[in-house]
Amino acid sequence: MKHCKSYCGVACVDGTCPAATLEEYEEWRIPITRNCRECYMYKGCEDCCFDGTEYCTKEVNYELGK
Repeated sequence: MKHCKSYCGVACVDGTCPAATLEEYEEWRIPITRNCRECYMYKGCEDCCFDGTEYCTKEVNYELGK
């Protein structure tokens, strides 16, 4: 699976980002996401705020885990 380098979805900015709320997730024993490439909330272009704008980098992708 590829992951867009400039992805910014709803969870990135609405306060529910798993990496940003790491301590709370650890407390509740919820699977932890330590970086954006591992995020289970990633939906690609579907919810990216940059989709269709001049800031979209669809052609600049990188493989997960690299």
